[in-house]
Amino acid sequence: MKFKHVIWDWNGTLWDDTWLCVEINNHMLQRRGLPEIDISVYQNKLCFPVDRYYCQLGFDYSKDPYKILAEEFIAEYTDRRYECPLHSGVRELIAELKTRGIPQAVLSAYQHDTLMQAVTHFQLAEFFDDIIGLNDIYAAGKVENGLKYIAGLAVEKADVLFLGDTVHDFEVATAMGVNCALIAHGHNSRPRLEACGVPVFDSLSEGRSFIFG
Repeated sequence: MKFKHVIWDWNGTLWDDTWLCVEINNHMLQRRGLPEIDISVYQNKLCFPVDRYYCQLGFDYSKDPYKILAEEFIAEYTDRRYECPLHSGVRELIAELKTRGIPQAVLSAYQHDTLMQAVTHFQLAEFFDDIIGLNDIYAAGKVENGLKYIAGLAVEKADVLFLGDTVHDFEVATAMGVNCALIAHGHNSRPRLEACGVPVFDSLSEGRSFIFG
């Protein structure tokens, strides 16, 4: 194996929830009479911290503070999240890594308790040695969690692969000092991912040979 430890992002990388995020954003925009977006606009604008993204959509924080918008988004997302499937090939790929004895972790900007619920819902918890989410719903702090996690790993950083679907995942991997590959089937567009200068694949199956070396 080329890598001795694999770290996964969750939303957009393993869980196919991008379309739902676009729908919820449009519901929020509709309520305020703001222009709706399509998935390409979403993928080209979504960034972290997410409050910068909402500004790009036209939300006025003097009328709707980010905290209120985040709560509005999460309320609908929580009600509808299991409408979203896993991406194709997820279970098979992480099961093969498990069979080969490669430790795996999930490092996510999703709130930890709800992350655990989702991983358990899909019966994937047994495949992961560690599952790390955030303490709140505001999607900030993934870099800090990544730094804490890598500091506790008994493995060389050069042997660790981080797999994500956003520019922020690349930023997290860079801060951690580990390898990164990005999958262009989630929350950021392929051109944005390619600008990071790391391997980019259209699907997990396309990236399989890179993962397994």
